[in-house]
Amino acid sequence: MGKKNFKKKLGASLVERKKNLQEARKELAKSSSAKTKMQYSADQILDKVDEYIDSFQYELAQKFCQRALEMEPDNIRALETAGSLLLELGDTEAAKQCFGRAVEVNPDTGHSKYMYLGQLFEGAEAIQFFQKGIELMVKEREAQSAQELAAACGGEEKISGRDISTAYCSLAEIYMTDCCDEPNAESECETAINKAIEADGENPEAYQLKASFYLSKENKQEALSMIKKSASLWLPHYQAVDQDKITDEESDPVEVVPLSYDARVTTAKILIEVEEFETAVTILEGLLDENEDDPQIWYMIGWANYLQGEDYKSNARFYLKKCKEVYVKTKYEDEGLLKHTEELLAELGPGDDDEDDDAEGDGDDVEDLEIDSDSESESNTNNDSETKMEH
Repeated sequence: MGKKNFKKKLGASLVERKKNLQEARKELAKSSSAKTKMQYSADQILDKVDEYIDSFQYELAQKFCQRALEMEPDNIRALETAGSLLLELGDTEAAKQCFGRAVEVNPDTGHSKYMYLGQLFEGAEAIQFFQKGIELMVKEREAQSAQELAAACGGEEKISGRDISTAYCSLAEIYMTDCCDEPNAESECETAINKAIEADGENPEAYQLKASFYLSKENKQEALSMIKKSASLWLPHYQAVDQDKITDEESDPVEVVPLSYDARVTTAKILIEVEEFETAVTILEGLLDENEDDPQIWYMIGWANYLQGEDYKSNARFYLKKCKEVYVKTKYEDEGLLKHTEELLAELGPGDDDEDDDAEGDGDDVEDLEIDSDSESESNTNNDSETKMEH
């Protein structure tokens, strides 16, 4: 084949031709960039977002999620994912907007957005969101049961009885707090708790809430029964894992403790209030293993020991002193806790060295607070490391 001839553009200088070439390259780059963006759908980008979330790269995940929203502003998956990411990043107002828009776009399916909004709002608004979310959860679960396809299909994750139970617990908490002065608050709260137990009779959070409900009615005996039931649903398993009586293969590490840190603090508070001190301290010592820089936990163990009388004074003094030390160290802000700690320490008195040694030797699992001097460190170079007590 012969060489293809191209006609030269007459009158174009070298400078002009270079300029035209640069402009053409820019246009080509824009075109290429546009094509690259169009290669990925919003769902494909959101799949990438899920990968970043799984690796805790929330800021990067949010940037990609924003790109998906630019492509499809009313994409429900993108709106809900963006909302949860914004919550993780501390931007609650923007999260509200995302979940609110998701409700506008798709009000009658998908419970998650309503449950998030229930947590973000207060009072009557929170109740409305929780109620709608629960309504949708129940419908979705009924549909799953009727079709018997939930496990086989690759759609939305199956809704469990625990999910519905936890949702009712959230509703009950609103009636206990924000809406406690409403005319029907007590009956609505009790109804929500009973429905939580009905949805999942093995949910420790539901029984804990029932214990709180009975305490608010000054029914200490029923409160004791409910909080013991709550603890029995998770504490023995937790202790078995902690003592290596259950192997990793026999236990799901995610399910070792079904209650959050804060929920277990609440459990311990209720146990102390109903004078179930031993169980309370067991739970609190487990919390110390997770976070020994929480003054509240040291205080609660000290308070539980104080309430048990004369034989426990030295232990109470030890834990309360530790509470004050950690309070200062962490710059904790709870004047009421500090004031009560100081009042208790003043009442207990300074104690003596023997009492302090006894408190350390009781196996209460507290790290030795003694600070060795330079001379002591030198003389003990070849000795065992400083004795520690298990939390």
